[in-house]
Amino acid sequence: MKLCRPLAALAICGAVLGSVPAGAQDYPRRPLHLIVPYAAGGTADGIARIISKHLATSLGQTVVIDNRGGAGGLIGAAGLTQSPADGYTIGVLATPHAATPLDRDSGFDRAGVKAVALLAVVPGLLCVHGSVAASSLSDVVDLARAKPGRLTYGNPGNFTAGHLAMEMLKAQSRVDIISVPYRGGAPALQDLVAGQIQMSISGPSNFLQYIENGQLRAIASTGLKRSTAAPNVPTFAESGMSGFELNEWYGIFAPSRTPPELVARLNHDIAQALAQPDVRAFFTTIGAEPRNMSPDEFDGFFRKETDRLGKLVSTLGLKNE
Repeated sequence: MKLCRPLAALAICGAVLGSVPAGAQDYPRRPLHLIVPYAAGGTADGIARIISKHLATSLGQTVVIDNRGGAGGLIGAAGLTQSPADGYTIGVLATPHAATPLDRDSGFDRAGVKAVALLAVVPGLLCVHGSVAASSLSDVVDLARAKPGRLTYGNPGNFTAGHLAMEMLKAQSRVDIISVPYRGGAPALQDLVAGQIQMSISGPSNFLQYIENGQLRAIASTGLKRSTAAPNVPTFAESGMSGFELNEWYGIFAPSRTPPELVARLNHDIAQALAQPDVRAFFTTIGAEPRNMSPDEFDGFFRKETDRLGKLVSTLGLKNE
């Protein structure tokens, strides 16, 4: 084996150190906590766990997953804003954290968090129970018009992408489909598979096995592009609803006063994690699209989503319940 020449070795060291923000080379010195404001086993939890595995390797410290479900994700998000801004507590926030109307009782303030890195965007699938006489989006709309107020859909949580997308579908099609609220996607899926409700929109990973065995039928995807997990399913836009797009997204945030050099270090290491083959493969199987943004770019994305979804919620007349 040839030994590296001194100048070459110095150049390599300089390149490695140069890729890590100044002031963050000695960080972290102890384990990190990653708050997931949803129960274990869901999409947010799965994404958090595979990313945290690679973060632990690159940071040289354990990343402890802290599931704090409740109040549509607001309890965990409030816990993040109340954590020390020292880079040792970060959290996963998602679409509802931009869309939910906030009040004093919510405990969560968007100004209390700082954008670190966008992880993934997950287009949802509209699926119907196998007994429903619909194979396309137009079939669903026609059936709803023929049976106003008699069809139901599973709402996996207020202001989730699945909830908002169904309400958009109803508004644009001028149909009456009754929302049945659930505490998460799992119980909604259980009732959909049992035929207690007729349809629901959620991430593809929840539906795939039931689509394959014929218990559910996939109708359309909420993304601008077809889902990687269900490439044969057309988008809403392809099905006649031009411009329709409403995805669930997941990102890493930190308390608002977290030093920018630590935010930059975390963003750098998360970008490395997103490029790993096992992460890419996992994302493909659940229909998630990895997105790599700088902290500033992700902050702009979060602000635009907050504005866009806030206007949508207002237009649809949706309230906290």
